[in-house]
Amino acid sequence: MASTETLKKAEKFFELNELPNTKAMLMKAATTSGKKPDTKTQAALLGGRVKEVRFDRDWIRAYNAVCGFNDADISLTAPQVVSTSLMMYLLSRKEHPFPMLGMVHLRNHIELIKPLEFGTRYELVVTIGETRDIPQGKEFDLNTEFLLDSEPVWRSVMTVLNRVKGMPKLANKPSTKPTPEAGLASTDAKYIQIKVPENQGRKYAKVSGDYNPIHLYEQTAKFFGFKKAIAHGMWTAAKSLSLLEAELGVSAKTFSVDFKQPVFLPSTSSLKFVASKRGAKFELLSEKESKVQFVGQVTV
Repeated sequence: MASTETLKKAEKFFELNELPNTKAMLMKAATTSGKKPDTKTQAALLGGRVKEVRFDRDWIRAYNAVCGFNDADISLTAPQVVSTSLMMYLLSRKEHPFPMLGMVHLRNHIELIKPLEFGTRYELVVTIGETRDIPQGKEFDLNTEFLLDSEPVWRSVMTVLNRVKGMPKLANKPSTKPTPEAGLASTDAKYIQIKVPENQGRKYAKVSGDYNPIHLYEQTAKFFGFKKAIAHGMWTAAKSLSLLEAELGVSAKTFSVDFKQPVFLPSTSSLKFVASKRGAKFELLSEKESKVQFVGQVTV
């Protein structure tokens, strides 16, 4: 059974015998486009559980290869991808009032509590958290846990945004003068160049099952308002983590990332980081405009 803390977050819970098919969930996502949330809409507090999930060794090798991890171990970000279809199942339910298309991935925090192993049967639980109002719309968390003997061994919190018109502005209006990113001290920072090819979205989709059209081709991305196709956020995050782990010489225990700007396909970015004995703080910068694409930190 899942932990009591996880279960009590959900007002309605669904038991599944196996993970949903990701491609089928993508097709179902298209059917949510008719949902029209307003300023009073709240996310449905849904939960889902698959009692037996095992990590496939061949899939992990393929995932590690496309993200840059060098070995066949279960990388820190892999469980997030494995759990995606269960998330999509909940988000596409009729009880959930927000459309899936156009949903924005804001940030992620991932924590490894105990090492994950091949052959072990884990319980997977995903819950949708309470809604928070922000000027851009409505944000809420997707809470994920892999459990063994009712104890969490891996967990994540993914925050997503649905844009809603007419949201109230902040009570304390910030200064009109733009506030720069805090940034990392350049004197202590190192840089790693990341070249992202035009077909990176299709390569990652083949492994992850995430065939969202904004990641595949320029033509399909333009249909959703992007000038070019954009890289999957979880690919750029995982790619950066793989490079940081190689630099640190040890696997990460926690990984946090806050997405700021999309990574277009093709493009070149620079991973700027400052390492310490405890881990590293990092930024991903677009090479042309030096825009901050995401910021985060790793602990080891």
